[in-house]
This record gives sequence, structure tokens and C-alpha cells, in this order.
Amino acid sequence: MGIEVTDEAVEVLRRSLELFGATPRSAAGVRLRMVRALGGGLEAQVEFASEAAPGDREVDAGGVRLFVDPGVVEAFPDALVTVDPQHDDVVVRPAS
Repeated sequence: MGIEVTDEAVEVLRRSLELFGATPRSAAGVRLRMVRALGGGLEAQVEFASEAAPGDREVDAGGVRLFVDPGVVEAFPDALVTVDPQHDDVVVRPAS
């Protein structure tokens, strides 16, 4: 499994974690997990987390700790974490 994180996404996540109150020494990070969408499908959700959940894979993305839920790995074997230019949201999608 590969997770690619764009520089822009790293910066947005880093600023957001600072606003969240996380410090470089804290165990806090960003959790990527799959949730049911309103239309009934699945979508990746990006949320703050104080620590990894059981089963999460930990990934360092430019100094930002990512906790990746097994459902994300299943849905996106090669994931891209980037910023959606229309909404300025961090999103997870297939890399290709």
C-alpha cells in the first residue's frame, strides 16, 4: 500500500493541527477512515485524533502523523491525500 501526500495537503494539515492545539511532541495526528456517505456509498473522512486506533497504520507525511484506517487501505491501495481546489478541503482519492 502506498500513500502519497501532496505538499499542499501537508501544509493544510500542519496548520490545522496547530489550530487543534497539537504540538510537535504530542502524539496527535490526522486519521483517515472510511465512512458511509449520504448516498449510501463509502467516502474517506479526514479527522483529528489524539492517537492511532487499533489496526491503524501510522504514516509520517512531512512531519504530520497520519493514522490510516484499514478501510482506506482496502478502498484505495494507492491513495493520494491532496487538497480539493474547489472547496479547499483535504481529500483522499485513488492516486491514479
